[in-house]
Amino acid sequence: MISNATVLDDAGSRSGAIRRAREAASAGTVTFVIGAAGSGKTAYAERIVADTAGTLVRATRAWGDADAARRRLGDAAADSNGTLAIDDAQHLLGTDAEAVLEAFVAASGLGRLLVVSRRPPSFDVARDRVVTAPDLALRLPDVAGMFREAGRHRIDLETASRVRLETAGWAQPIRDLAANADGADDESLEGWLAESLAGDTASGWLEEVLGGLPTNLVHALAATATMPQLDLARVAGLLGRTHAVALLGALDRGVVMHSRSDGGRPMLPPILRRHLLRGMEASERAEASRAACRVLMDEGCVAEAADALAAGRCWSELENLLGEEGMPVSAVLWAESVPARVVRRSPAIATAIELGRARDRVASVRPDGHQSDLPTRQPLPPMHAALMRIRRGDLAGAVPLLRRILRTAVDVGERCVAQLALLVIRAPLAPVDETFDGLIAVERRAVEHGLGGIGRLARGALAALTAHPERGTVRQVVDQLEQRDDLTGICIVDAIDLLDRVRHGVFGTDRAIAFAARCERLGLPDVATWGRSVAVIGAVGTGDPRAAELFAAVDAATITGGLPGPRALLEAASALRTSDPRAAARHAGAARRAALETGLPRIPVALPRRPRARAQVSEAAVAQVTVSCFGGFRLRLDGVDADLRLVRPQARTLLRMLALNAGAPLHRELIADLLWTDLGSESAMHALHVSVSSLRRIAPGSGRGEGGIVERVGEAYRLGLAGGGDCDLVDFDAHLSEAAVAKARREPATARDRLVSALDLYTGDVLPEDGPAEWAVGARERYRHRASEAASSLAHLHAHFGETHAAVAAARRAVEIDPWLDESWRTLVAMHEQAGDVIAARRAQQGYRNMRAALGVE
Repeated sequence: MISNATVLDDAGSRSGAIRRAREAASAGTVTFVIGAAGSGKTAYAERIVADTAGTLVRATRAWGDADAARRRLGDAAADSNGTLAIDDAQHLLGTDAEAVLEAFVAASGLGRLLVVSRRPPSFDVARDRVVTAPDLALRLPDVAGMFREAGRHRIDLETASRVRLETAGWAQPIRDLAANADGADDESLEGWLAESLAGDTASGWLEEVLGGLPTNLVHALAATATMPQLDLARVAGLLGRTHAVALLGALDRGVVMHSRSDGGRPMLPPILRRHLLRGMEASERAEASRAACRVLMDEGCVAEAADALAAGRCWSELENLLGEEGMPVSAVLWAESVPARVVRRSPAIATAIELGRARDRVASVRPDGHQSDLPTRQPLPPMHAALMRIRRGDLAGAVPLLRRILRTAVDVGERCVAQLALLVIRAPLAPVDETFDGLIAVERRAVEHGLGGIGRLARGALAALTAHPERGTVRQVVDQLEQRDDLTGICIVDAIDLLDRVRHGVFGTDRAIAFAARCERLGLPDVATWGRSVAVIGAVGTGDPRAAELFAAVDAATITGGLPGPRALLEAASALRTSDPRAAARHAGAARRAALETGLPRIPVALPRRPRARAQVSEAAVAQVTVSCFGGFRLRLDGVDADLRLVRPQARTLLRMLALNAGAPLHRELIADLLWTDLGSESAMHALHVSVSSLRRIAPGSGRGEGGIVERVGEAYRLGLAGGGDCDLVDFDAHLSEAAVAKARREPATARDRLVSALDLYTGDVLPEDGPAEWAVGARERYRHRASEAASSLAHLHAHFGETHAAVAAARRAVEIDPWLDESWRTLVAMHEQAGDVIAARRAQQGYRNMRAALGVE
């Protein structure tokens, strides 16, 4: 029996539950893996066992004897190397051996123990020790990976999403689909999959699964198969309270594969619902649909009532429902099941289908920013206000609005958009896994509610912001949007991709110009100006002759439209463009000020700085602040390490956070949210002010202004750094930016030297002392990734100059910095092969294979 309620987090509980189970196993506790046949239980246990060279044993019916079970469990534990997985443990349950299993679990003394079963035991098990079938559901990229491995097909995430929705991520039906797809070519695959999913191709497997369930449970599943979502009141309205408790209890224990809605309601996989309904007589199916419709209409759930009638193919009743309600109901998931003849004779059903198709595209946002259609003295709706702030670059102002929408909005589309925007905004600070899991959750929620356009935006963000091997490409997502003539969706996906490239210091002129042109055609001149401002920096950095024309266009647009965000990038381009050091410093300062006003992060290009003036200040009174973040935090005042032992821990954390931002301002609300999440806003601000005061006492006269080591700039704080050479992160970014410019100008020697200088600075991970802190992990992983890529690039440049030994050393450094990057291993293999060291190349190839096997992609 499983105790404690299941709590599903907003970021998608599937991966989170598995991660918690892995952590629990690592800590020496017991994990129960419970799920229907084919849900992936054994594969999960095998991965855990393989990670630790443990043992997996499969129980049989012979284990039902208590003495036999005691002997076999003892032998397995002795050979387990500390990690043991007991598969098919359902053979022990309900027999004399179950008491033996309970005693073994309580006293095994193993470091890791997994009990894998199709049903839960009768003895109490803590809920946090259980992984159930929904937790094991394959996620979007996992589905694509299974098709690549089992069927040798590369499907895009659009197709994978359809398969994931229909199967609820059930591993075995997906594996069967992938294997059977081996006979289809790439051109016909999508049509073959659509036909297979709409049909009953998994009937054999589903019958086997249902055959292993109690008869009364199968009858209950069939009686509720017309309902899109289940809960106690709904099921009780159909079956009575006793049967409802039994059915929902079986679902909660993971005996039947299912997924869960936003509100936690169980949802049967569509392929299982259709199979159950096909096994019923037409009159029985129609009556079940009508009964479900009555229950749902009592709750006022018109859309779900329509879904129930469509599931039972009650077209006349569906037409009457849509006509009587007099309200627009969109065909979310049932549009394809309606025969063409029904659509032709029923205007109400045809309208619902058209509304469903409209939800499959991203709704246009009014581009000009005018609010003539809104009451003049009323505040803007939260979503509109948040989007307007984002377009200006006021991210700190947009975040509270987006969070408010996430908490209070009734419309699921608004909640999905708000969560997606927050994930994109916080991607540079958040851990990679958090961004990935969050985007997966947004995509799943959008698709389950028929919001195909928002689902594609989430898939576009997955492709642009994450590094999963099955994430797909931005081009594939754009192709899907183009097929639906979804110009707004294309613009947003391109904007996310462009934003990610800018964050990494990549200013592609042609790509940015194409983005600007698309925005102009869509009627978004302010967003187009952002694209051209990115293009200006790229053009200036590479000596592109279009730089002057782009510069003039952005200059005029920023003045006319009052756009301080693009103006910041224009000033940065001016600083790079001029040969006058004083003018360059002046433009650079204007760029930083404009960036601060719009809430932009630190501009990822090396800008010149004005030399510090020291004439009017006593040298003894002013300390030069320098910080290092690579390999551990270090603060130096006039070249001497500062003693931080007397500074409060939270103040030291604030100091490291400001150092991570390399002298650029951080909005105080963002700092308070990251460091004092558990406090109210006023208490968090008070704690921030106390920490700032504590830091200023370290060196009152340091920094650029009167604030000392921590300076207040409007509503933001920054570290008092006098120049770019005062922070190793700034120098690292500058060297990589200069290397990129040198490569574009075909100056390989300069590029090589700049990369060498950057890697000399990289002495280890960023701020390792902050461990898994949310605000540090994202930057740590990003710099590790960039350093590994830089080492790989340096290896190729050394090879270009015939410096074989240096090339191999740089390639080894790339693998040492980040051993989970494919490019690092491929570079190491290539450098060994170029050096003629066949044995070393083979060792590197084996290391590469081991890495991919550890990731589960080979």
